[in-house]
Amino acid sequence: MSIKITKHDIGAEIISILTKGMYPDPRDALREYVQNGVDANAKNIEIKIRGNSIVIEDDGEGMDEGTMRKAIRIGISDKNPKIDVGFRGIGIYSSFHLCDNLYIYSKSNNDAPHLLIFDFKKMREILHQQQTARLKGRLSGNELVDLQSLLEKHIEFRALELDKFPKMGTRVEMINLDPNFFKSLSKFDEVAEYLRQVVPLYFDPERFRWAQEIENRISEICKEYKAEFKLVNLTLQVNMQIKKLYRPYSDDLFEEEPLKPLFKEIKTRGYFFGVAWGCLNSSRSKISDRDLRGFLVKKQGFAIGKRINVAKYFGRTTYFDRYIGEIIVVHPDLLPNAPRTDFEISSLRVLFYEALSEVANYFNEKANEYQEYTKGDEQLDEAVKRLKELEANISFYAENTEQLIDIIVEVRRIHDEIEGRLERKALRKERKEEAESVVESAKALEREIQKFINQTRKGIKAEYRGKSPEVKAIERIKRLPEIKLKKHEKLPENLTEVFDILGIPISEQLKKALELIDERFIQASASNKADYFLILKNLKEEMEDLLA
Repeated sequence: MSIKITKHDIGAEIISILTKGMYPDPRDALREYVQNGVDANAKNIEIKIRGNSIVIEDDGEGMDEGTMRKAIRIGISDKNPKIDVGFRGIGIYSSFHLCDNLYIYSKSNNDAPHLLIFDFKKMREILHQQQTARLKGRLSGNELVDLQSLLEKHIEFRALELDKFPKMGTRVEMINLDPNFFKSLSKFDEVAEYLRQVVPLYFDPERFRWAQEIENRISEICKEYKAEFKLVNLTLQVNMQIKKLYRPYSDDLFEEEPLKPLFKEIKTRGYFFGVAWGCLNSSRSKISDRDLRGFLVKKQGFAIGKRINVAKYFGRTTYFDRYIGEIIVVHPDLLPNAPRTDFEISSLRVLFYEALSEVANYFNEKANEYQEYTKGDEQLDEAVKRLKELEANISFYAENTEQLIDIIVEVRRIHDEIEGRLERKALRKERKEEAESVVESAKALEREIQKFINQTRKGIKAEYRGKSPEVKAIERIKRLPEIKLKKHEKLPENLTEVFDILGIPISEQLKKALELIDERFIQASASNKADYFLILKNLKEEMEDLLA
């Protein structure tokens, strides 16, 4: 037998429970009202936080009378979850605990403007009074005010004259902010940083060299699959400070400069989920800003969870921490959960994370390939530098067999290392000829040294026909490539920094143990400070290879 449900079966307290649970951060309300503007296809949105009020205004499609009436519903929304980010029918109440009154002005293209007024203060007072009375045993559950009655008595709907709100769009006004919340909302940098992470903003073309290329490429790929990549202009004003906001990425997050962005379509088994983009640090070290390292999942531009949630798909965080990037999700059926910490559980979600694993492998492989090439560059440059030093001083060692044997061992090591890289194709294609010339010069120098050794052992005074060894050395030096300018790379200054640079978390106890090992063994074995730093550099590279 079915049970008849009346309005008295749904208590008014549900509005407080829902909003507290879904919007614990006061800035979440900003996100919700901005999201409504984006869903209404706004191109420009302004947020003004002044005194004890907040105004959010957009130039979207606005709401007509019928749409505004439906906007007050809880848990019911006419929005299409396949297109819109906000579709659960609760976002309009996100400021329930934030302000005393909420005013929403809106006008669609073919209708007069209308105004919704919410008296949140009075609603909260009633709920508080009920709670106090219940604690004292003066009120039973049957006497509690129901949700319908609470909303009916404290929400007002008005039609406006055109001159009161003449332009198409929506304006949200939060009046009389709670002082506890206003303190955090009045800090421009904190609010701006939050919005940069959760709003579909443009990339900053002035501060990030790849801004336009990333926007264009993602748009092209999405268009190919008949999907939309939404972006919006957002201006934030907090008291007298005003600024247009962009995504938080800039060139100065990188040691030297961001490498050209990589793109990877997120797809598997015939499903297209979106596009991933990533820019790798040009040095083999992690991104300087801890909050921006790695990849952030976004649906219609709004963040889903945190970056660290994606790290597990990369295995170790060694390469993950060297990227900045995003996982742009556009699949209409992959829906975010209510708090937007993840996607709703479904078979589609399983396929998405399967595809994400492939994306992670792609970016890992590219980072590993780049690491191998940069190591090859360093090894090649070091070989050129050392060969030039040996060639320039070879005549000084001509009669010292012991020194000549040490040098010939070093020269063999140089050409073996570079030859090995050539054989396993672990050098950039554009440096192949340079590497071949280094191998050739090293072998020629080895033959020259061997000649000195043979002559010295036989007691024969060196006689030269044609060019002298000095002239030959100069000619070989000229044939060697120019040493490339080394890119700035953060090098460790102690053992704990080796772990920090590689992104390996260490506890306080382990840190103390590493400091002891550093002092007793590594520093003790180094002959001088330069030697100590060299040991740390080599240790970092060996651990880097191990982690990769």
